[in-house]
Amino acid sequence: MFKWFDLTPPQADGASTLPTPTAPRHAWLLRARQHKMAWLLVALPLMLTSLYFATLAQDRYVSESRVIVKRGSDDKASSLDLGFLLGGNASTLREDAMLLQQYILSPDMLARLDKALNLKQAFAEPAGWDWFYRLSNDATREEFLGYYRARVDVQFDEKTALLVIRSQGFNPAFSQKLNQAILAESERFINELSHKISREDMAFAQKEVDYAYQELNQAKERLLGYQNRHGLIDPHAQAQATGQLVAELEGKQAQLEAELRNLQSYLQADSPQVISARNALDALKTQISREKSKLVSPDDDKLNRKTAQFQELRAYVEFRTDLYKLALTALEKSKVASAHKLKSLAVISSPQLPEEAEYPRKLYVLGSLLLVCSLLYGTVRLTLSIIEDHKI
Repeated sequence: MFKWFDLTPPQADGASTLPTPTAPRHAWLLRARQHKMAWLLVALPLMLTSLYFATLAQDRYVSESRVIVKRGSDDKASSLDLGFLLGGNASTLREDAMLLQQYILSPDMLARLDKALNLKQAFAEPAGWDWFYRLSNDATREEFLGYYRARVDVQFDEKTALLVIRSQGFNPAFSQKLNQAILAESERFINELSHKISREDMAFAQKEVDYAYQELNQAKERLLGYQNRHGLIDPHAQAQATGQLVAELEGKQAQLEAELRNLQSYLQADSPQVISARNALDALKTQISREKSKLVSPDDDKLNRKTAQFQELRAYVEFRTDLYKLALTALEKSKVASAHKLKSLAVISSPQLPEEAEYPRKLYVLGSLLLVCSLLYGTVRLTLSIIEDHKI
């Protein structure tokens, strides 16, 4: 403690100076100032805080739940693929959990909870005169959202991909009810999100199937119209049959020519046998020419051109048939993949009814306040002491 001395000029005989009678009065003033400062900086804040805890502060109860987002394909025992070995599944779980975390703290979630539980009234009336934690009745949307985010805490565990949801309420039943409502809305959000993706995939696959079926029917109609217009079921088969017939006729022609030469070797040219053989050979040649004209000629309406056109139409029908099969296969695969991609909210720990109030933490707050006020008091006292020391 610093002491005050009234220093006077030294005596003529060299005797040392002595403290003046004003020193006790200055010491008393300094002690009074220190007591007043200790009262203002330490005792008064502690008394006001204790009075607030004893009269105005309302207990706040916390209900906690733990959940995880699961997929239908999250079967580690049966899906040991490269994506799983590289951590792709864990990354997907993390993304889903982070997405759900953002949704829980979003204005959309708040709007649904307010509609279901009337949060404004629940956070305003039970608080009484606790203005520090009471929601104002005329709070704006931004203030309401900030208050909601202060009462609901969502923590993500990086190692286990778990979401820890903690909700506060001024009574145990409401804190549990709020947590249950958050879980119900979260499950609806996850289901709707996964079903929306599945519906989009299925709709795209079904659209491709319908388009492939329509194109296949159009190709078939063009093929049937061509057959009806030309009166041929299969021009290619008809051409093969005609070619086979021409080959048979030519073989018979060769036989008749041999017989005619044989008859001419020992009969007259005007003999009935020779004339009959010659007439039969001429008729056979005429038939062969007629059949050949069906196969090829400069005209466009012949079997060779019809065969080429028919094969083109039939190839297009077969191509459209293959595309339709592929579209059906893709649709079935999309159904199976959609079932595997469905997400669900697995509740690891359901919200419990709290029995003890977690907030306000009176001893913690008072202890922290005492420490802060003591540090402040020591700092101020040291500063004033330094100032007084420089005045001497």
